[in-house]
Amino acid sequence: MKLRALLIAIGFVTIAGQAAAQENPTPILDSYTHEGVISCYGSTCHSRQSATGNNVRQNEIITWQDQSDISGAHSRAYKVLLNQKSRIIARNLGIGPAHEAKECLACHSDYIPEEQRGERFDISEGVGCEACHGGSENWLTSHYAPGQTHEQNTTNGLYRTEDPVARAKLCLGCHLGSEAPNQFITHRIMGAGHPRISFELDLFTNLQSHHDEDTDYRTRKNAAGGVKTWAIGQAMALQRQLELFSDPVRGREGAFPELVFFDCHACHLTFSNDPDWRPTWRANPDRALGPGVPVFNDANLIMLKAAVKTVAPEMEDELRQAGIRFHRSVSSAGGGSYQSATGNLLGMAKNLSERMAAEEFSKSETLSIMKTIVNDNVTNRYTDYSAAEQAIIAVDTFLEALLAENHISYEAATNMRPSIDAAYDVVNEPNRYNQNRMRDAFKRIATQVNRL
Repeated sequence: MKLRALLIAIGFVTIAGQAAAQENPTPILDSYTHEGVISCYGSTCHSRQSATGNNVRQNEIITWQDQSDISGAHSRAYKVLLNQKSRIIARNLGIGPAHEAKECLACHSDYIPEEQRGERFDISEGVGCEACHGGSENWLTSHYAPGQTHEQNTTNGLYRTEDPVARAKLCLGCHLGSEAPNQFITHRIMGAGHPRISFELDLFTNLQSHHDEDTDYRTRKNAAGGVKTWAIGQAMALQRQLELFSDPVRGREGAFPELVFFDCHACHLTFSNDPDWRPTWRANPDRALGPGVPVFNDANLIMLKAAVKTVAPEMEDELRQAGIRFHRSVSSAGGGSYQSATGNLLGMAKNLSERMAAEEFSKSETLSIMKTIVNDNVTNRYTDYSAAEQAIIAVDTFLEALLAENHISYEAATNMRPSIDAAYDVVNEPNRYNQNRMRDAFKRIATQVNRL
């Protein structure tokens, strides 16, 4: 399936100075009882067959359970552990049945301790309501009471998923890794057959959206726009990468660094004895590394640089130089201690996470970042698949955001679709990624973006 087929139109409003990441732990680490998905059922709650509610649609569970659509991925998460592929992965790892292994359940279910599981809690429900919204022990019956505010509910344990900073912290736990026990996909797990990890906060938010961010929602909770969510997601993904990489336990696997942090396709290249075969390695100007060097996956860093050029231009050169020092130190190509370089880049990522959360992202800023991403002087950094994948998702996110805010016409957005589809075609199959084709596709997009 093409990535663009997963994208949906984004409706949003930007709130200046939106709340920073909440200090409450993510649901897998909270101390509340999780009552189970069944506690959210009921014709007056979240299990109506159609969207008829006033404040919420009230068919959220039906959407969550949809077996024919990507929006049902969370409800299918546990069931996946029962298929043949999961059995093979678990057998390769020697961890017993996948649906019983803590290494799998920490992300494929609401994996909280036994003592926090209510009477109707069922681990086989997968990534259920409380895996994202937090244990409902203290807010289940009060969150729909007349006069009850969202702030009161969050005080009682409801997780602030509406805040993109808190949401990124939550989602990255399963889609990258966290401090929670077993919530970390290692290269060993990938080597056993686990699919490649890929994540972009705004795209995944919309794929799993079970509610409408309408006027009522924005009045009660506020809401962040697609571009803000994208920018926060890029900064926090880089931040989480570096936090885990610098962890003395998670960041190493024996004598080697934990290889899951490195770009899969920068190492897993094709080889041939055919005399007409040509090497596929290409120099990347923001790494200053030669061939044969394991490359840290810098897709989020590349996207963050594009945002910084517009949002924080005074940090542009500093961030680029910090990235080069980091790459060189990690590869032992010179540049000093990798711990020091990692700490420096991590500090900048934390700073920029806060900066992106406070940004307005006007039409001009959105267009400016979009133009940077497709600029020919930047596309030469998309030497490997992961960065190109993030880049085209970003372009589509930005286009939908501009359309949703009526900054561009429907006709203008429609006219760009063939060029965007051409770029999606280039990243549709990771093993056949071709940078020349991607740069050509982005050149066509750049011409159209300049007309917006």
